[in-house]
Amino acid sequence: MVSHGVSISPDSKYAFISVEGIGGEPGTMDVIDIKNAKKVASVDMGKQAGGIIFWKME
Repeated sequence: MVSHGVSISPDSKYAFISVEGIGGEPGTMDVIDIKNAKKVASVDMGKQAGGIIFWKME
């Protein structure tokens, strides 16, 4: 897998990292708690998913 993009939440609490899958492997999105430097979530994405943008937070 290849790290593809990083986006920081507007409140600067979380980093969202897209990881592109290779070939038939699904990509993932990891969510990192910046203050504690811990991964708090990981979500499988579609094949060849890459890049990320944070749209908005309410």
